[in-house]
Amino acid sequence: MSILGISASLRNRRFGYKNQLIEDLKKIKTEEQLSEFIKDQIKITFQEIDSLNKEKLNFEEKYNILKKHKGNRGLSNSEASLVYALWQSYINGSEIDYLSLSNIFEQETKDKVKLFKKKFLSCKALLVSGPVYFGDRGSLTQRMVEFLNSDDECMNHIKNIVYAGLSVGAKRNGGQETTLIFQMLDFLNMGCKVIGNGHETTSQYGGTLVAGDIGKLQDDSYGIKTALSTGKHLSEIIKKVDFSKKIKFHEIKEKHICNIFVLQDNDQKQCTSLINALIKNIKNKNIIFNVFKIFENNVHKCIACDVCPISYGSSEKYRCIINNKDDFFKKYHRDIINCDSFIFAAYSGQNFKNVKSNYQQFIERTRYLRRDDYLMGNKLVTSFIISEVNSNRNLHIRTLTSLVRHQNILTKPILVFKNGNAFVNMENIKKDFTKFCEDAVKVKGINSNTEYKPVGYEISLEKYNLRKEKS
Repeated sequence: MSILGISASLRNRRFGYKNQLIEDLKKIKTEEQLSEFIKDQIKITFQEIDSLNKEKLNFEEKYNILKKHKGNRGLSNSEASLVYALWQSYINGSEIDYLSLSNIFEQETKDKVKLFKKKFLSCKALLVSGPVYFGDRGSLTQRMVEFLNSDDECMNHIKNIVYAGLSVGAKRNGGQETTLIFQMLDFLNMGCKVIGNGHETTSQYGGTLVAGDIGKLQDDSYGIKTALSTGKHLSEIIKKVDFSKKIKFHEIKEKHICNIFVLQDNDQKQCTSLINALIKNIKNKNIIFNVFKIFENNVHKCIACDVCPISYGSSEKYRCIINNKDDFFKKYHRDIINCDSFIFAAYSGQNFKNVKSNYQQFIERTRYLRRDDYLMGNKLVTSFIISEVNSNRNLHIRTLTSLVRHQNILTKPILVFKNGNAFVNMENIKKDFTKFCEDAVKVKGINSNTEYKPVGYEISLEKYNLRKEKS
């Protein structure tokens, strides 16, 4: 089982069926050698383009001629970003494979799609790199998602694999993060497990790289770090968690604690009531649920202090600067961190007339937990949202895009649709809730060496460096 790296650019250079790229990567021992390899491959791409420039051809003519080349030389920007991540995965102990989507879906045939499906069904993780188009992924990625969504075997397999993404834009803040978020949602909705880049680059949505013209990517040192970090994180997860492993859920003997935070509910407490009803369906006393009615608690707003957390010490000790005795985080700090999985629940109404919420205060206050070496991290997480028809508040998206930054593994959101007084999709909800519990117990033993590294906070950075010197 391997990580399948996919480049989703129409400008891909490695579109030949012979996988020379992987053979080349396995020979590289250091980052310096990797950079030299990429530099040499980009030169090849430039030389091919320059030779065509002399013939005074228009772009489409050059593009079509380049597509006729052998396809085992050179690199596009999307391929170069993927190379960094794949190489790091390999160095970290994972098997790797590569596929160019332009070779599959640009001029689609049954044989090409068959090759794609064969590679996909043999992978344990998917690493997708592609360009930004107006803050969204390109048409090749969209076509891949459409195919996966239409094939039963692929849809069964995708529930057992982990996805991570890389995105290349022409400038910093050029839509890379929105592209990754939309792509992340595609894979979550298909049942895939999703992660971002690792703690070395502060756990964002994946690799975000800057490159407009071919070859510019190598100037983006921070973007390259996010690609390397994504590859490493993906490799670490699949080495420690096997979502394809079959378990007899009712026979699980090891205790598993799942914290459920009800952040927002209506005056009838329907979200809380439905959560409690679903818990009763889990017929295993070793799965323990702690349901916290956050909407009824006092949650102080985060003041974004510059020394968060305020001291060094044991993670069991509450170390946020807010010290109100009745504050939820002050009272329940140990209960929050001493668990194995999380569900973030909320009632989403068309308006707030009968809804009480501590959603935003709670999410922002988890800042001190993130900055304390990701105390909520490395757990399976989902959102559970009761959504009135036409509420359109996208709480499931907001929740999960916040929690990926806690270094968590995301899984399919559980969405309950309410029409009038009826929940219209209860059978699916029961299945999704049970599936979350079954997958959550598989996530064990990955709480190692996750260290928060301050970026953009000078005082916190000074404290971090001082601690490193002392240790």
